[in-house]
Amino acid sequence: MFQKLQAGTTDDTLTVADRLQAFLSGRLGERITLKELSRFLGYSEKYASDVFQRYMGLPFSQHLKQLRIDKATSMLLEDGHTIAGIAETVGFSDAFAFSHFFKRAIGCSPSEFRRQHLRQADAT
Repeated sequence: MFQKLQAGTTDDTLTVADRLQAFLSGRLGERITLKELSRFLGYSEKYASDVFQRYMGLPFSQHLKQLRIDKATSMLLEDGHTIAGIAETVGFSDAFAFSHFFKRAIGCSPSEFRRQHLRQADAT
């Protein structure tokens, strides 16, 4: 496996990237750490971090943040999801922590984001 990872061929890249994506997407509602990722890959934390960045294009923490933001924004645009429910789905223990995270990443609160996008949808 080490040689395949070093080779960096397209087939290997897709395989590793797919494994990494599956690992993260199936656990968005959980607290995910680099230590868990390194155990999943069977590497040291440093090497797992390097492999992750090489195949995913971003450091582990940034990629995880982006996945959570992407999932949250899509859920905010759908009917039937509360802020607390979205917070839990994307790995936050409470709506306040999620709202703070969201506002720092997007520039507005989840409620404001939802209102702005609903207004835009109504205007079209």
